[in-house]
Amino acid sequence: MTVRRQLLAGAALTMLLATTAACGLSKHGGGTSNLAVWHELAGSGNEAVNTLVDGFNDKHPDTTFTTRQIADSEVNSVLRTGLAGNNPPAIVQYEGYQQTADYAKAGQLTDITAWWRKHKDAFSFADNQAVRDACEYRGKMYCIPWDMYSSNQLFYNPALLKKYGLRLPATTADLAADARKLKGTGVNTVSLYSSEGWPAGQWWYLLSVQRCGIDRVRAAAAQHGASWSDPCFTAAAKDLYDLGRAGVFPSGVAGSDYNAQMSLFLSGKAVFMNTGTWFYQTMAENRPSIKVAATPFPQADPKHPSTQLLGGLTEVFGIPAHAGNKDAAYRFLDYMAQRRSGELFAKASVMNMVKGANDTLPATLKPTWKTVHTELDKPGNNIVSYFENLVAPGVGEDAMYNGATAVAAGTMTPRQFTAKVQAAAAGAR
Repeated sequence: MTVRRQLLAGAALTMLLATTAACGLSKHGGGTSNLAVWHELAGSGNEAVNTLVDGFNDKHPDTTFTTRQIADSEVNSVLRTGLAGNNPPAIVQYEGYQQTADYAKAGQLTDITAWWRKHKDAFSFADNQAVRDACEYRGKMYCIPWDMYSSNQLFYNPALLKKYGLRLPATTADLAADARKLKGTGVNTVSLYSSEGWPAGQWWYLLSVQRCGIDRVRAAAAQHGASWSDPCFTAAAKDLYDLGRAGVFPSGVAGSDYNAQMSLFLSGKAVFMNTGTWFYQTMAENRPSIKVAATPFPQADPKHPSTQLLGGLTEVFGIPAHAGNKDAAYRFLDYMAQRRSGELFAKASVMNMVKGANDTLPATLKPTWKTVHTELDKPGNNIVSYFENLVAPGVGEDAMYNGATAVAAGTMTPRQFTAKVQAAAAGAR
């Protein structure tokens, strides 16, 4: 859900840039023009899209593209309507994975395989499974990989770490020990509020990658060779349940949202917070009043540590099947495949997949790109997308989101949770 990256926090979390602007058209116009780029990026991401379009228009004075920024809460319905209509935009940004399969199966995306074969050398890890997962359907490419996000980090407040004599947690057991030390201080160990579902879901995803491995996650998502109720997924849910019972999370974990989660952390009322690398973009746009650092997400089983990553290419670009001017759309993809185009997004604190673009990443984000780069460079599947991108909405954004939140809050048992996820997956199949 791109809402994670759209909600941008200041010291008191008083500015929500995405929600104030994303409902209408950008300063570049938009609407249903054939030569439009529809997207859901906000803040500096929206600025990067506008600069990208301006640059293309300058190079192609006979062709004028416009942009339309769509609110996260509206994007799925707007895209479905636009792609199914007779006058869709020339270029559309969406979240890849299951959406690629759904749109391609419905005949609403252009097969760009021939273009991709000619241009894929311009992209990092073009033949990696992570790229195919995001953009391929039945052996054909329907989008270009654009921005990469990862969630294998805990952000932390170094001042609180020092004040309370805490060490960076290597294990989930260390987090429980920190909670015991912080009891009665008014400071929470981990900031987690999950009324939207995905923040707690992300914890279960991370723990599942460690407990089960990516191959089993992919098998469960495909409902072929694995089940969401397998013991390792239940063990990951128990890890989450035990953290909640140990007081690691604040009270009311199910009652507030991601804004409240960021506010609690940025106000110095929690030592740690897990979220994705989109938080670097948040901090770049609204500099926090506290110092923030990051450490690797702790291991649930230190005897069997995992280096596999949770993350994904959740910002991809494609050409609608019924686009009115595909020649111009392909020229726009040509322009996107240039290093300077990718650099616009890397400078906005986002890991971009155009080769060389990430040389311009802010220094704080470069270590994360190095970690992602290392795992993508290995043989096999070492990075998997957020699980809701791999399954039907009723499985991910319903059973997984709501169930993981209930597990973190202690109102659902781990076995009940994984049984419900599996039942939803079986029903969706």
